[in-house]
Amino acid sequence: MVEILAQITQKKAQEIAQKGFDLGFDIPKDRIHPLITPHFDDIFLIAEIKRASPSNAHIGEINAPCALAGAYLNGGASAISVLCEEAHFKGSLADLMAVKNAYPNACILRKDFIQYKQEVGVSYRAGADMLLLIVAMFIDEKNGFRDFKAIYDECLKYGITPLVEVHTQDEIDFIAPLKPLLVGVNARSLHTFEIDIITACTLRKALPHSKVIFESGIHSPSSAFMVGSFDFDGLLCGSYLVAHENPTSAIQALKSALRLGKAQKPSFYQYIFALWKQREACAHKPYKPLIKICGITNLDDALCVAGESIGGGVDMLGFILVKQSPRFIESRHIKDIAKALKKCYPHILCVAVVNDKHSLNEAKALYQQGFIHGIQLHGLSKLEPAQFANICLKEALFCFYGVQNIATLEDFNPHYEGAFCLVDSQSAQGGGSGKSIQFDVLSKLKERYLCIAGGINEKNIKDFLALCPAMLDINSGIESSAGKKDKHKLQALLESVATICAPTPHTKHI
Repeated sequence: MVEILAQITQKKAQEIAQKGFDLGFDIPKDRIHPLITPHFDDIFLIAEIKRASPSNAHIGEINAPCALAGAYLNGGASAISVLCEEAHFKGSLADLMAVKNAYPNACILRKDFIQYKQEVGVSYRAGADMLLLIVAMFIDEKNGFRDFKAIYDECLKYGITPLVEVHTQDEIDFIAPLKPLLVGVNARSLHTFEIDIITACTLRKALPHSKVIFESGIHSPSSAFMVGSFDFDGLLCGSYLVAHENPTSAIQALKSALRLGKAQKPSFYQYIFALWKQREACAHKPYKPLIKICGITNLDDALCVAGESIGGGVDMLGFILVKQSPRFIESRHIKDIAKALKKCYPHILCVAVVNDKHSLNEAKALYQQGFIHGIQLHGLSKLEPAQFANICLKEALFCFYGVQNIATLEDFNPHYEGAFCLVDSQSAQGGGSGKSIQFDVLSKLKERYLCIAGGINEKNIKDFLALCPAMLDINSGIESSAGKKDKHKLQALLESVATICAPTPHTKHI
């Protein structure tokens, strides 16, 4: 999957050289239908007609693109994206013209790999109202900005709305002089086609003056809710909608979830993702991981742990709502602790740990009342990674992450729901054992944001840090007895982390 973008653009250039800018299609000499300007007074959802991609291969036949477009519009789609690249995505300008002819008053985006300004006029005459412009195609070219600006200006000349697609901060800096109205942040690298939702989410704050659309990686209302918490103005969604049995209802659910995330603006994902990107950027490796101290059972321990400042201290406290656990804590005590933490240490995230439907419902009540920031789901099924306690996580409109208990590499399922997942050791009780996962297993996990629990203490912390984890979840390793934290053990562990890792300041809540 290396350098797919180069392959696509080279093939497209060859087709233009052979067939011309109309790619052999019968394009009207003059535009037939009125130009539709996109409106951003509500969630702007772009629903895509896409048959295939280099990452997913065949997605759907779509023998009737106009019927699919109609289902999208019935669901409240703000615009219809038509993939027009043929070699890798099985699309064409014929699809775009057919959809525009069927729905002349709909806003239609030509999604393609536009390289020349002459393609803008062709797009206009074919009926496109919007045009995707991919910065990654130009940023490393000798006259890249000049050529990109020429295409961008040509769009404005015709009245077409350019959707400027970026993937990195460098690409955002590249387009800054243009001050574009509409920007799409694509979570999928067009060089490797790998998805990094966490990086894409954190780029939103770098575009304060644009309407910003999130592209790729949206496969559920839950993921739309997460994106909404970063205040994205809309989504561009393709594969999920094409494969859905009811795309009309799917669009309605996505818009509702994104709207809820924007309204609530929960700080959980914002804090964690920003912290990871900040620390990932450190020149010194290993960088300090996010530190979570779990199994808090009383106010004294909570304030002691939260107030520890060595090496930047800790970031999260975990409260176990599982009654069978020796570290179980009642909801009413969590409320008291949360109130004190909010007053004294507002940067600390509070997480409820659950393992069944009953404890999840307790945690959701605490979440809705503002006493916790997120929920840790202990014991995701290997066979049903999107299910927890008979609840579909794809529909979960709250902040969460799951836990997988593993002993071998084969125990881990990489196709889980959520932006990241915590791995813990196995026990007969189904939860963590307090023992470490074998380091050779951890080192082989292909997780960019590796989150680890199980048997972490001051004596072995160096070995865990060598794995460059994104998060360490620490519990029994800093206790004097079950449920009682030991200040001296915590300080010794944090001193070791501070010695090994680069110091970084706390990320403030947004």
